[in-house]
Amino acid sequence: MVMRILWRWLPLTALGGLTWANRCREGVRPPVAQQLLDELFLGNDPMLDFEYEDLVPDTSMTHMSAKDVDLVLSVAKPSFWLELGSFEGGSAIVASERILAHGLNTSVVAVDTFLGDVRVLWERPPEERRKLLRADGRITLFDRFRNHLRNANLHYCVLPLPATSVVALKLVDSLARRSRAPLPEVIYLDSAHEEGEVLLELGLAWKVLSPGGVLFGDDWLLPEEGETTSLLEGATHRDVLRFASLMEDELDDDWGSQVQSLRTLGRVRPGLFVSYNSFQWFMKKLPHVTSRSSKPFWPSVSNAGYVCWSAGFRKEDCCDEARFGPSGNAKCWDLVFTYERCCM
Repeated sequence: MVMRILWRWLPLTALGGLTWANRCREGVRPPVAQQLLDELFLGNDPMLDFEYEDLVPDTSMTHMSAKDVDLVLSVAKPSFWLELGSFEGGSAIVASERILAHGLNTSVVAVDTFLGDVRVLWERPPEERRKLLRADGRITLFDRFRNHLRNANLHYCVLPLPATSVVALKLVDSLARRSRAPLPEVIYLDSAHEEGEVLLELGLAWKVLSPGGVLFGDDWLLPEEGETTSLLEGATHRDVLRFASLMEDELDDDWGSQVQSLRTLGRVRPGLFVSYNSFQWFMKKLPHVTSRSSKPFWPSVSNAGYVCWSAGFRKEDCCDEARFGPSGNAKCWDLVFTYERCCM
């Protein structure tokens, strides 16, 4: 299978300056997290007073990899990293460990209701559901999140915010307007998986993302319920494509060539990139775009498609069945770009 490679990154050089990493692990919160702790929680730290359990981390908690975080950190040096959809803490742990390895003074704020949803809780087999439910019906996700962060010695590095993504994004907007906290330079989205809801989250996230910031997320491959034809046809996938189409003039289409990282990216639309390794998707806001764009982001739009013909690929070289037989030129297709998607 031939991958349509745009860039193949080199490893990052060794990074020093771990002062803040040491302070964080020793119990000193980064500034933005401390500011939010005082403002929102009245100084009461939700990561300190809970029943500790020595849980074994579940390696399937996240699809995000260290290399995805390195890719983002190579173009953004955030003071505020906002995560929407934290589940049991897997992505927060991966992000925090890489942030500390880079020696950055970054506050990671992890947003989740910690109540689960149909797919991750209520439709799980009974033996798995018992791990997440107490006898009185309370859900243990928040406790599991805190214990996983505690076991990783990152409980001072990550501040949880129990809320929906929409509530959290409106709160961030309000805090910034009142000069109570800065806007996030990085937002990671792994929350809603329903069509339309993802588009709403994307629009609100884009509104509060700092100019030049990075919005990226998971579940490019997540199928719909009952989906059997293609793993690339889920709700997140469609709404991200729609959003990238709507906001195309605000997306940085050139940042990929400036990144020094270990990721192979496909450019599926101008300004929208997908990792062939982890299938995380990435968008970068142009530096001159103001944070609170007035552009509507939820009009009635038809499905936005891929921009297949770039990086030297042409329709006449790929789709001609008379020359190449059924399904066209096999050298043109891979996991992202297919004959069905680009020629039909």
